[in-house]
Amino acid sequence: MKTLIILSFICFEVSAKIPEAVKTEIDLRIEHQLNPSIVIGIFKNGKADFYVKGFQNKALNQAATTKTVYEIGSITKTFTCLLLAQLINDDKLKLNDPVQKFWPETFKLVDNDNQAITMMQLATHTSGMPRLPANLNPFSNDPYANYDLSQLVFAVNQLNINKSGTNYAYSNFAFGLLGETLSLIENTAYNDLISIKILQPLYLKQTYMLLDQVPKSLLAQGYNGKKAVDPWQFKALAGAGSIRSSIEDLLAYGIAHLNHSKKNLSTAMQLATNSHYQQGKLNVGLGWHINPDGVIWHNGGTAGFRSIILIDPVQQKVVAAITNTSNNIEDIATHLMNPSKPMVNHEFPTDIATEQLDQFTGTFNHPATNKNITIIKQKDQLFFTAHLQPRQVMTYINNDNFKLTTFKVKLEFLRGHNDEISALNLKGWGDAQRYQKIANAD
Repeated sequence: MKTLIILSFICFEVSAKIPEAVKTEIDLRIEHQLNPSIVIGIFKNGKADFYVKGFQNKALNQAATTKTVYEIGSITKTFTCLLLAQLINDDKLKLNDPVQKFWPETFKLVDNDNQAITMMQLATHTSGMPRLPANLNPFSNDPYANYDLSQLVFAVNQLNINKSGTNYAYSNFAFGLLGETLSLIENTAYNDLISIKILQPLYLKQTYMLLDQVPKSLLAQGYNGKKAVDPWQFKALAGAGSIRSSIEDLLAYGIAHLNHSKKNLSTAMQLATNSHYQQGKLNVGLGWHINPDGVIWHNGGTAGFRSIILIDPVQQKVVAAITNTSNNIEDIATHLMNPSKPMVNHEFPTDIATEQLDQFTGTFNHPATNKNITIIKQKDQLFFTAHLQPRQVMTYINNDNFKLTTFKVKLEFLRGHNDEISALNLKGWGDAQRYQKIANAD
C-alpha cells in the first residue's frame, strides 16, 4: 500500500529510497547518544522518503517527527539570497550596486582603495568584512538576540577593509547587512519579506522567522553534546541564520529549486545558484556553495543544531538532514547524495557472542621489535596485555575489529587461509603495526 504525502506545492509518493545501512547508522548514533534526534529526507525521480529517529526534547520524552521544527542556522543565507535575486529580477537593484547606495549618505562601506562594497560581494562572502561584527559578543548563550540595527551600523562605520572582491572569507556580518539592506530597499522588515516572497509562495507552513511563532508541541530542544542549550534569536543579523524549519519543509525548499512551476521564483533560483565567484576549487553562487560535480549545497550550525541541504540539478536529487545537537550529520547526507563518499565510522560497541571471543585470544609478536601482545579472556571479557602496560578492556566494534576503552587504539584481527585468526594490526600509536600470532591462549 502506497502513502501519498503532500509537501509544499508538490505531490509525490513515498518510496524506500533511504538505504538500510544509513538507517542503521542513524539508529546507532541515537542509541549511543551522539545525537538526540536525526531527521533526514531524500528526493529523486519524483519520489521522496524520510527517516526520523530520536527525540525532539529528551526531558519531555517527545519523539521527533517530520514536522519537528529545528534551527537551520546558515541555510538561512540561501533564503536571503533568493530574496536578493527576486528583487534583482524585479529591477529593484542590480547585483553590482554599491551597498551604500541604499543607505543614508552618512553610511559608507568602502575598502582601503575607496572601492565601494557591492551587493554581490556581500552575497558571495567576498566583501572583505570579518566573520562577525567587532561589537558582538559571540560567547553569550544567545549571542545574536539583542544585536540591533544601530549596533550593526556602528560596526560598519568602524570597519577597515583592506581589499574587497578578491578573496572569499565567510561572513555572518555581511549577510546580516545584506538582509537589512534588502529591508531598506523594500521598506519592509526582513522577516516579513522572507515570509511574503518565499515562504508563502512555496507553501512552507512549517518554516518560521521567529521563535514565538513556532508551536511549542513542534519545537525541538537544542543540545551541545548532551547539555540543553538556549535557542538562538536574531534582530539585525537575521539574514545570516534566523530561520527554523522542519525536514518536510527543508526538503520541499530544495525540491522547489528543481521544479519550475513558480516562474518568478524559478528565475530567481537560477540566478542565485549560478556561479558568481571562483577561487581555486572554491565555487560560490549567491549564498550557495557549488561542488565540482555541480551539487549545490549549504549547511547550518547554531549552539544546539546542525543542518545541511544538497541539491543535484543533474540527477534531479535533493538531500536534507537536521539534528538537534552540535554533533554533525553532514557525512550521512553527503553519503546519501553520493554513496561513494563513506559515512564517518564512530566505532560504536557491537554485541558479540561470548563463545566467539575465544578465537581472538593468544600471543602475538611484532617481528621488528620482538615485542609481544597477549589477548586474554576473563569473565566473558577480552583484555589487551603487554609488557609494562596496564591491562586494557577490549570493546568489539565489528568485522573482527576491537578498540581499547582507555587509549585510542584499534585492533584489527586478520584471518588466514583456514579462516582462523593469524595476525593483528595495532593502530593508534604511530604507524599501524603488524603482529603475527605465535601461540594460542593457555
